[in-house]
Amino acid sequence: MANRPASSLGAALASALPAVVTTIVLVVVWEILVTVTETPAYIIPAPSRIWEALFTGNSSLSYHTMLTGFESLAGFVIGSALGAMLGIVFAYSRFVARSLMPYVIASNTIPVVAVAPIIMLWFGAGIGSKVAVTAFLSFFPLALNMMKGLQSYDRTVMEVFHVAAATPLQRFFKMRVPSAMPYIFVGLKLNVTFSVIGAIVAEFVQADRGLGFVIMTAYRTLNMPRLWAAMLASALLGILLFVLVAAAERLVIPWHSSMREVK
Repeated sequence: MANRPASSLGAALASALPAVVTTIVLVVVWEILVTVTETPAYIIPAPSRIWEALFTGNSSLSYHTMLTGFESLAGFVIGSALGAMLGIVFAYSRFVARSLMPYVIASNTIPVVAVAPIIMLWFGAGIGSKVAVTAFLSFFPLALNMMKGLQSYDRTVMEVFHVAAATPLQRFFKMRVPSAMPYIFVGLKLNVTFSVIGAIVAEFVQADRGLGFVIMTAYRTLNMPRLWAAMLASALLGILLFVLVAAAERLVIPWHSSMREVK
């Protein structure tokens, strides 16, 4: 038991090693090619200049990244909660699912850049509107996966619960939810990446801070190293949130076959 945390950490580091090595190789090749070809920074900056831009300028990108991270996380939580509730309703009522599913699908196909200005008018220019845009973009995947997961229970297990005279709540929490957990975490992983996109797009429309604001400002002034640095920060933010959800998945459903290491 004492060696389990160490072995888990070692497995995590081993699984991350290929990505780290690939990143190092790509960065080195990128730096060499840009230096040798003397490519202008406004076309593609060298990694060293992007790294420098992360910590220089009028203000550090850490503040803007934390703000966008808060908007992403808040929108992710709200959007996931709404998506989960909608998925539960769809799983238990085919009539409601057939009635509302076309509207849910239609809302997901509307470009977020078209919806964001409308939400800004409704919620104002504050942080609430950014969270609302993020929640709007990140509820759809979990709604569908929750519905599918709750409908994918084992019929034999259902018969056992029926023979045991289990209540509807017992069947829901002890049979349907556990069987739906793999689907739920797939939806959560999609939601958490969409949440970062939603927050940044909302900042494109109207903001004076955040990574979206930094990207638009850098584009207008052709400060390409800072623009690339902001994109790097957004990518790292998305990876961090994804890793947190994946870690939660390992803690919640370690028994599922998807959590086993591929030999």
